[in-house]
Amino acid sequence: MRMSNLIVFNDSHKSDGFEQGVALINKKLDKHKLKVNLQFIEDYVSDEGEYAWYVSVVPDDLPTTLG
Repeated sequence: MRMSNLIVFNDSHKSDGFEQGVALINKKLDKHKLKVNLQFIEDYVSDEGEYAWYVSVVPDDLPTTLG
């Protein structure tokens, strides 16, 4: 099953860098009332890596967690 909004890293430093990069992008998107929402997927394991993020672009006034 392929999820197009899933980004997977095989290295924790790359995953951390991605998270920091998204924080910078969100600062730029603030004026447009948008943000990149990240949800880290716990216990994800695949041949691609074990650090997985579900990524979506949402209006800035939406909650940051899935209910």
